[in-house]
Amino acid sequence: MKYILPGIITITFIVMLSNCTGNSKESDKAVYSEADLSMGFNLVETNCFACHNLNPDMTTRVAPPMAMVKTHYIEKNTTQEQFINDLTHFMKNPNEKDTKMPGAIKKYGIMPKMMFSDEQLRAIAVYIYQTDIEKPEWFAEHYEEEKQKYQQKLNSANPTHVEQGLKYAMATKAVLGKNLLNAINTKGTEGALAFCNEKAIPLTDSMQNQLSISIKRVSDKNRNPDNAANLDELEYIMKSKHLLEDGEEIKPAIQEKGEKIVGYYPIMTTQMCLQCHGLPEKDIQAGTLSKLSSLYPEDKATGYGENELRGIWVVEMKK
Repeated sequence: MKYILPGIITITFIVMLSNCTGNSKESDKAVYSEADLSMGFNLVETNCFACHNLNPDMTTRVAPPMAMVKTHYIEKNTTQEQFINDLTHFMKNPNEKDTKMPGAIKKYGIMPKMMFSDEQLRAIAVYIYQTDIEKPEWFAEHYEEEKQKYQQKLNSANPTHVEQGLKYAMATKAVLGKNLLNAINTKGTEGALAFCNEKAIPLTDSMQNQLSISIKRVSDKNRNPDNAANLDELEYIMKSKHLLEDGEEIKPAIQEKGEKIVGYYPIMTTQMCLQCHGLPEKDIQAGTLSKLSSLYPEDKATGYGENELRGIWVVEMKK
């Protein structure tokens, strides 16, 4: 099995000396090339907008919108380097102590650790800083324009299967996430269990039809029997858990199977997940436990803490 980081990026940054007042945004723009911004856009578009979306509907959000994140990390005299350092520091190890958005954590929980290199995190931060996504008109007037401009560079660079598979997994995650959050907000945790029981697999199936690929979620500790991992998937899950135990990062993997490529992408737990997947009677309330026992008599998917491997996305693509 071949393990590959999603998108190995080489970005050359030229550090500019400045007066004690710091660099302005205008002077910072000259430091980074259009290729750097292109890489940042593609990382944000593939990995970040799936959760930090631009939809104004509060009921379907699974995380604060990216514009809100930016405004919380920038003050009047914040330089680009300060912004990059603050944002990447939190993304490397999301925690309540270091956040600049305690209200968002209270509403959505702490985001899982992201499987990005330092170069990738820096590219994401540069793009967010240099782009006017905090302006209300940005999405309507500039998003599609930038998508065409920057994705053209990505397409010409022949993105790897692991990058393509990640994009499919994140798109499916966004659809499931917004529907789940809407169910939690309108029906509570117990009511949302009915959504998971009845709609999660059909929604996943609808996404694979839309994307013309095969995609599923599986686990070694499955709740639904249809989400049980097979031997190849279990091998990746076990290796990934050992990496976590040793304090190392989990890397997405791809495997060639005949005329198809299969990609494996980790699903990490967040604080929100623990309402249904945490410790019984500590994280999971009695009513929720009772509902789980009724819907899933052979449930194995409890006992998790934050930032643990809950399962994986499996994306099957043509070569």
